[in-house]
Amino acid sequence: MSIETKQTYMGENKTILQFAGELFQNAMIKAKKTDVKEVEGKRILKAGTVISKDGKIVDGSIVTNDKAFGLVYRDVDFTYSSGTEIVPVTIFGFIKESTLPETISLEAKTAMKMLMFL
Repeated sequence: MSIETKQTYMGENKTILQFAGELFQNAMIKAKKTDVKEVEGKRILKAGTVISKDGKIVDGSIVTNDKAFGLVYRDVDFTYSSGTEIVPVTIFGFIKESTLPETISLEAKTAMKMLMFL
């Protein structure tokens, strides 16, 4: 069962899940603010970003695709973070591929054995 702390969202709360409310499992992973790129003065780790078990963003070069552990479940704002945040990462479930921020390599998909991309 996934447990999240209460969060207030501004605007639309998007989901990466194909079947919202259906079977899925999240793991909580620590991620560092310094690993999230700053864009227009904000550091947002986007829902659907591929992440490793040690909280690194899988980019295919610095962190290789075989290290893929799961997908960030929801946008996480690191802009005002003091350094490290706990990020919900989907490790089991049915993913709506069209909602992801970028195309995921076949190697990364293979590494995330319990995610089905639809």
